[in-house]
Amino acid sequence: MSALIWVLAFVFAAQPVQAAAAGPDAGEPAATAEMAEHGDADHGHGASMPWHDQHTVFNRVCLLLRDASLPAFGAFGMSPEQAEEIANSVFQPFVVMTWIICAGLIVLSLHVRKRLGRVPQKDIAGFMEMCVDSLRGFTRSAIGPGGEEHAPFIASLFVFITLSNWAGLIPGLISPIGVSEGDYLLGLNTTLSLALVAIIYVHYVAIRKAGLRSYLLHFVGEPWWLFPINIPIHIVGEIARPLSLAFRLFGNVGGEDKVLHFLAVIMFLSAVPLHVPMTLFAVFTGLLQAYVFTALTCSYIAGFLEHQGDAHDHDTHGEPATAHA
Repeated sequence: MSALIWVLAFVFAAQPVQAAAAGPDAGEPAATAEMAEHGDADHGHGASMPWHDQHTVFNRVCLLLRDASLPAFGAFGMSPEQAEEIANSVFQPFVVMTWIICAGLIVLSLHVRKRLGRVPQKDIAGFMEMCVDSLRGFTRSAIGPGGEEHAPFIASLFVFITLSNWAGLIPGLISPIGVSEGDYLLGLNTTLSLALVAIIYVHYVAIRKAGLRSYLLHFVGEPWWLFPINIPIHIVGEIARPLSLAFRLFGNVGGEDKVLHFLAVIMFLSAVPLHVPMTLFAVFTGLLQAYVFTALTCSYIAGFLEHQGDAHDHDTHGEPATAHA
């Protein structure tokens, strides 16, 4: 179930989010519009398929991968226009960076799995085992007894978000959750996908643990006769949760990347002493943003489970105790 949700999330992540109309504004300088047209003509794609900072080495590699994939898509009977549209979506730099991080985590997991033993090793396997134990303890403390069963999902979110944050600190690479270009908030695709994954998992756990009846009664609220007011309020609240998770993560990481880029490029000579501590601070905030995202996800799960416990206590209140032999 979780694997299927992740696949759907990354399919959604390949679709660019646009903050405004694609075309240049009427008051936009002509030089800016000419540069945009030149960039589109140079790389062979329309303005509807944005690419972040097309002059970096990483994005040149992505363009080469896109061009190399066109014959493969054409072999499946696609028209040149369809093949180019799919290739533009699949090989956008932030999407490629996402798959690189996922592939690295898969390889690391397989390597660590082979080296697990009764005696902890003093290598990467031992370090990852310590991280997993810490995340399992964090999940148990955030959700409550039995919360460790959700540790694989919560740990996956935490590790992926942390590495995505740190990827933007490496020269030549980008963070798939903080990147933006012009009118396109590309990183918001990834953060919205992560938020949708988290919320779908929360509701899946709520239905599985509490049952469909108790899950629906949560939306009715108490007293029950206020359900015409309670139900819309709860629905709006559930819609606001993924939006809050997505925009908070994107805004914090994207703003941090903009500051570091400004210090490193625009004011390089005078900002080097300031850029170093800011980069170190960004390493810490990468962990912090992952912690906030996963802690909120755990609190949502705990909220549904707590409601289940309250409903169970309400149903059993006043029942005579059963004597056991």
